[in-house]
Amino acid sequence: MNIKEVLKILRTNEQGLSEQEVAQRKTQYGLNTLPEPKTPSWVIFFARQFRSPLIYVLLAAAIISFVIGEYIDMYVIFAAVFINVILGFIQEGRAQRALEKLRTVISTEAKVMRFGKEKIIPSRYLVPGDVVFCDAGEKVPADIRLFSIFDLEVNEAALTGESTPVTKDTEKKAAGTMLAERNNMIFTGTVITKGSCRGIVTATGVATEMGQIATLLKETKEDLTPLQKKLSVLSRRLAIIIVVIGAGITLIGIAKGIAFFEIFIVAIALAVAAIPEGLIVAVTVVLAIGMQRILRYQGLVRKLLAAETLGSTTVICTDKTGTLTEGKMQVVKVITWDQNFDVEKTDISSIWSKQEAMEDYRRTLTVGVVSNNAVIANPDDDIKDWNLIGNLTDRALLLAGIQLGLDAETLKKQFPRIAEIPFDSALKFMATLHRNDKKGNILFVKGAPEKILDRVHAIYSTKHVRACDASARRKLQRKFQELSKKGLRILAFAYKEVGTQETNIKVLMQRNDFIFLSFVAIKDPLRPQARDTILQCRKAGITSVMITGDHRFTAQAIARELNIPAEEENILEGTDLLQLSDAALRQKVKKISVYARVTPQDKLRIIQAWQAHHAVVAMTGDGINDSPALKAADIGVALGSGTEVAKEAADLVILDDDFQTIVVAVEEGRGIYDNIKKIVLYLLSDSFSEIILVTGSILIGSPLPLLASQILWINLVTDGFPNLALTLEPKEKKIMEEKPVSRKEPIPNRESVSLIALISAVTGIGNLLLFLLLWKSTKDITLARSVIFASLGVDSLLYVFSIRSLRQSIFKQKLWSNPYLLLAIMSGFILQICALYIPFFQRFLETVALGFREWGIVILLSATLIVIIECFKWLFRRIA
Repeated sequence: MNIKEVLKILRTNEQGLSEQEVAQRKTQYGLNTLPEPKTPSWVIFFARQFRSPLIYVLLAAAIISFVIGEYIDMYVIFAAVFINVILGFIQEGRAQRALEKLRTVISTEAKVMRFGKEKIIPSRYLVPGDVVFCDAGEKVPADIRLFSIFDLEVNEAALTGESTPVTKDTEKKAAGTMLAERNNMIFTGTVITKGSCRGIVTATGVATEMGQIATLLKETKEDLTPLQKKLSVLSRRLAIIIVVIGAGITLIGIAKGIAFFEIFIVAIALAVAAIPEGLIVAVTVVLAIGMQRILRYQGLVRKLLAAETLGSTTVICTDKTGTLTEGKMQVVKVITWDQNFDVEKTDISSIWSKQEAMEDYRRTLTVGVVSNNAVIANPDDDIKDWNLIGNLTDRALLLAGIQLGLDAETLKKQFPRIAEIPFDSALKFMATLHRNDKKGNILFVKGAPEKILDRVHAIYSTKHVRACDASARRKLQRKFQELSKKGLRILAFAYKEVGTQETNIKVLMQRNDFIFLSFVAIKDPLRPQARDTILQCRKAGITSVMITGDHRFTAQAIARELNIPAEEENILEGTDLLQLSDAALRQKVKKISVYARVTPQDKLRIIQAWQAHHAVVAMTGDGINDSPALKAADIGVALGSGTEVAKEAADLVILDDDFQTIVVAVEEGRGIYDNIKKIVLYLLSDSFSEIILVTGSILIGSPLPLLASQILWINLVTDGFPNLALTLEPKEKKIMEEKPVSRKEPIPNRESVSLIALISAVTGIGNLLLFLLLWKSTKDITLARSVIFASLGVDSLLYVFSIRSLRQSIFKQKLWSNPYLLLAIMSGFILQICALYIPFFQRFLETVALGFREWGIVILLSATLIVIIECFKWLFRRIA
C-alpha cells in the first residue's frame, strides 16, 4: 500500500502522534521490546552442580559406605556433596544475577516526531504510528514503512542472512511481496549502513518480524571463554594425576593391610581434595564482579572474554576526539579570504557593528546551520541545559549559529533539503543540496580542507568572487597550516549554485567548480586527566597510540600536549600509510604513536600490524565503518556516543567516552586475573598438602593421619568460605606499575607453582611428622588425628592472608580491605571449633576436644608456615 494508506490505517500523519494518542497506544501495544532469552530456573541451576564426574564418584562411595554399614562415612560424604553443591549454586546464581544486571545498562534511543516536535526517546517507548528518523550507523528500532529517504542502504543480515546492504526506496509494493524484497520497509534489528530516512512505525515488540523469530527461540547457550577452557584443562590434568595417585594409594594400602573400603574412600576424598571443584564457577563470579566494578567507572564489558583479556592489554589505539578530548567542541575562529573572526575573544555585538564583516560571518554559519544534522532534544529549556543530539562538529556549528542569532528552523524552511551525502570518515566531507527560492538550487559542502580545496575553482570575497589561482591556493594552504599547528580542528566550507533541474548530488560533487567560503576552526579541549592517564599507561608497560582524522599538524600539537611521542618519525598520515605494504607497516608500527587523516580501514591494518608482534591491542571506534577494526582488535572499545553497530561489535563500551575509563578497565582486568591466580593457588596448595600427608603415611606404613570425612570437611567446609571471599578481593595498589600479563602465561604460573610446592611440602611433611610424634607419644590415634585435622584447617585459614598478595608482605596488608575474607575466616574457625567440641560433630568426624597444649602446637606450626611463605615471597621479589 502507498504511504497515504499506511497513515490512514495507523491514524497518524507526518507530524507524528499526540501525547494522548501515544499513551493510549502504549497501553494497547505494550513496550517495544523483544522476548528475553529463557533463563534457566533455580531448579536447573541446582541440578547443574551435580554435573561432575567426581560428584558421581562421591555418591557412589556414599552408597558403598551404606552397603558395608559405614553409616557415619555415608552421612559425611552426603553432607560434603550437599555443601559443595550449595556453594556452587550460590556462586553461579550470583554470577547470573550480575550478568543480567549488566544486560540492562545500555538502552538504545530513537529520534521521533511527536506533535510536530523532534524528540529523543528510549526505543522501547516507540508505538505503531510514530514518525521515526534513522541515520547511518544506527540500529533500526522497529518495523518502519519509509516515506522519505536519502541514499539509504540497510544491512539486513540479522533478519535475512544476506550480508550485502539493500538499497531502499519508498515505492508501493504488491501484496504478498517476500520479506527480502520489501524495499520500502526497514526492520527491527537491521542496521542503516548508508544514508538517512524517515518513516512510520508499523509494528513494535513481538509483532515485528524479528520479534516473531525471537519468540521461537528457547534458550541461548554461551561457550566457555578461553580462560575457563584453560582451567577445565587444568582440572582434567589434575584428575588424571590424582586417579593415578589414588589407584597407587589404594594398592599400597591393601598391601599394607588397610581395609579396602577404608582406603578406597580415602582415595576418593583425596581426588576431591585435589580437583578444585568450585574453580570454574568461582572464576565466573570473579569475572562477573569485575564487570560490575568496571561498570561503576562507566565501562560496560559486554563479554566475559573481554574481562579476561583486559588485564593483558599492551597497546591502546585511541581516537582523539571525545576520548582524549572533552568532546565539547566550540567554534573559535572563522577565517574568510578577507576577514579573521576570533569568536572566543570577540564580542558578537562588535561584529554586528561591521556590516560587511557580519555578512561574511553570517554566511559561513548559515551554511553550518543548514548543512547540519544536529538536533536540540529539549529546545524549550534554557540554552545552558540543552541536550544536543548529533555528531560533535554539527553540534558546535548549530550552537554557534544560534548564538549569533540565526533561527535554525526558519533557515531550514528557507533552504529545504533535496539530497544529502552524509559525513563519512573515508570521504571526510558532508554535502547537502537545497532549494534556493527562485534562484535554483545550492549545494553546500563542509569537511577536511584538503578534500574541499581540491574541488574549489573560485573564492568568495566580501567584494566579489575571485579566481582561485596558484597564488591564492598557496595563501589558503598557509592559513590552514597555521591554524592546524595550534591543535585546532579545521573545516573548509564551500558552495556552488546550480539549476533547479540539477538534483543528482553525486554527479554535482564530481565537478570541481565550488566557491571557497571560509575556514572554521573548532577547539576541543583535552580532558583534564588525559595527560596523567597516558603517563599511567606508560608506567604500566602499555603503549598509547593516538588515531585521528585530523590534519598532521593538529595531531602533532595534541600529541605533544599529551606527552605522546610526536616527532616526524613518530607520525604517519593516511596517504603515506596507503603506500606501505603490510610487511613494511609491521616493521614500522612500533615507532608510530600518532596516525593522522586515517580511515577506519587503516585502523584494521594498524591492529594487524601490532598483532603480528604478539601485542594485545585495544582499539576504540564509534562509527559503523569502525566495526571491522573493533572485531579484529583483542579488545574492541566502542564509545557510548557511538553508533549501535559499533557497540554491537565491541567488547567494551565506555559510556562516558573517556580514555581514562579504558585504563581503569585495564586495571580492573589485571585485578580479575590476579584474583583468579589467588584462588587457584589457595585451592591447589591445600589439596596437595593433604595428598603428601596421606600418601606419606601410607608409604611409611603408619595409620592414616586423616579420615575421609575429615578431608572432605576441610576442603568443602573450612576452605569453602575463604575461596568464596577471594572472589571479592580488591585489586592491589601497584598493579599498574607492572608489565602486562602475557596471555600465554599458564595457570598456575611459575611463581604460583613454586609456592604451591613449598606450601604443600611444608604443610604435608610437617603435619606428617607431628602426627607420628603424637601417635607414638600418646598412643591415642583419635587425638593425633584431631590435632592434624585442626592443624590443616587452621593452616588454610591463616595462610590465605599470605597469598592475598605476592607483591606485599602480610605485615603491610590492610586486613579490613576485604571484610568478606575476615568474615569467611571467622566462619571457618567457628566451624572448625564446632567439629572438635560439639558431640554431634565429634561422632561424625571421629574427633576429640583439644587442650591448650595441642592448640599451642597447632598455632606454632601455622605461624612457622606463614614465616616460611613470607620468606619465599621476599626472595621471589628480590629475584624478580
